[in-house]
Amino acid sequence: MIAAVLAAGLAATLAAPGAQAATETTFTISSFNVLGSSHTRDSSTYATGPSRQRGVVRLLDRHDVDVVGFQELQADQLTRFLKLTDGSYEVYPGFDLGRTVATEDSLAWRTSMWEAVQKTTVDIPYFDGRPRHMPVVELRNKQTGITAWFANFHNPATNANHPGQDQWRAQAIADEVALARKLHRTHLPVFFTGDMNEREKVFCPMTGQAPMRAARGGSNHDGTCHPDHPWYVDWIFGTKRLTFSDYVEDKSPLDQRTTDHPVIVSTAHIDPAKFPEAVAPATS
Repeated sequence: MIAAVLAAGLAATLAAPGAQAATETTFTISSFNVLGSSHTRDSSTYATGPSRQRGVVRLLDRHDVDVVGFQELQADQLTRFLKLTDGSYEVYPGFDLGRTVATEDSLAWRTSMWEAVQKTTVDIPYFDGRPRHMPVVELRNKQTGITAWFANFHNPATNANHPGQDQWRAQAIADEVALARKLHRTHLPVFFTGDMNEREKVFCPMTGQAPMRAARGGSNHDGTCHPDHPWYVDWIFGTKRLTFSDYVEDKSPLDQRTTDHPVIVSTAHIDPAKFPEAVAPATS
C-alpha cells in the first residue's frame, strides 16, 4: 500500500506548480511512549493505563504539542485519550484498523492546525520479525499550506521475555531508513518519531544513509558519525533542510508518574523557500 501512496503523492507533487507560502511553518512535535496498560496492571508504582492518560494530555498541553507519535498506546488508553481530548486531535491508525495492536503506534495531530491528505501504514518487523503496521501520514498545515510526511515507529527491544531481537531491530532500522529515502523523493519535508530501542545504532544509519537530522543534535559528515552521547532511545528525526529548536527530554515528576520514558519534544521550522513543491493553498 505504501508504494501506491508514494507513487500517487510523487505524481501529484511533480504535477502541482505549488503556491507560495508567505511564512515559515513552525510547530511542536513529540515522540511519546505512554507505557502500555498491560505493563502496569499489577503495578504498585503506576496507575492504570486509562488513568494515566490524564497525565499524557497534561504533558501534551504543557509543551503545546501539535503532532505526536505515540508508542504503547493500547486500546483502553486510546479510548480514554479520545474522550479527554474531545476531537482536538485526530489519531491514525487509532481504531481505523480495529481494536488491534496497531493502535499502539499511532500518530496524532491537532485538528485546528493540520489536516490529513493521505493516511497509510508500512509493515515494520517487531518481536521475532512479526510485521506490525506503523503509520505514515501526509499532513497539510491549515494556516500555511505546507504539506509534510510523518511516520512513527516502535522497534523491538531485547529483554528477558523477548531475547534475541537484535537482528529484527536492525532490520526495522534498515526498513525505516529506506522509507526515509523513498519519502524524500516526493520533495516534501519528512518527520520520523519513535521508540527505536537504539541510540547510535539508529542515529548513524538514519543520518548517514538518508537525508535526515536528529532534533537532539549530533553530526554525521563524510562517514564520521557523532551521535552526541544520546541517553534515551526515543527519537525525533527530520529532513536535513529543515531546522529544530527548543529540544526537550521531559523527565519531570508528572512524566515519571505517567510513563517510564521521557516525553521528547522539539520545535520544527519549515522554510517554504526550501520546499517549494510542498506548498499548497491554505485552508483556513
